[in-house]
Amino acid sequence: MENIVRLPLGALAANCYIIAAEDNSAVVVDPAASAEVEAFADNAGLNIGGIIITHGHFDHFAGAAALKAHTNAPIYAHELDLEMLGSDQKSWAWFMQGTEFVPVVPDKTFSDGDRFSVCGVEFRVMNAPGHTAGSCLLFCDSLEGFFAGDVLFKNGIGRTDGFSGSDRQMIETLRRISAIEGEYRVFTGHGEMTTLSREKLHNPYLRN
Repeated sequence: MENIVRLPLGALAANCYIIAAEDNSAVVVDPAASAEVEAFADNAGLNIGGIIITHGHFDHFAGAAALKAHTNAPIYAHELDLEMLGSDQKSWAWFMQGTEFVPVVPDKTFSDGDRFSVCGVEFRVMNAPGHTAGSCLLFCDSLEGFFAGDVLFKNGIGRTDGFSGSDRQMIETLRRISAIEGEYRVFTGHGEMTTLSREKLHNPYLRN
């Protein structure tokens, strides 16, 4: 298998990413569901060793609590979105009718500029508020890209009208993204993956 796989999961088809690391371990980014992730890992012979949540909306962490219970893998999340991880209202859990809300308490938190390793996979954090206060870009050099959560999509960006969302902060975040040098794969929270160079050329929010 490739070293990263995208699984659109849950009622809102949030992208869950499974990164195959060393020694058959795996990092799961945004587990929108648990059963599908566990089944994939079992079939691929992977042992889930870490769970990362890109931001505090329920469609991205709905399976995190169950996945931790089944694997004992630690959960990582941004410190500014902790309030959302414990609230069905602030996390927009009501968007996913029929899915039980289970609050999440991360084992470890990160913030702007932090570098951390999960199963030997290195990540670097760049704060990117606007969608939520704790939204960020998680750069992963070994994958030549970054996980964008719902900050940046192919041809679009995340909405700003939820808890801790901010138009002003999103505008500043987009300016910072536009200034990033080099080429990166963009692992989006919904829809197709893309590249930073493509979005600079075609995404109207970055072009303007």
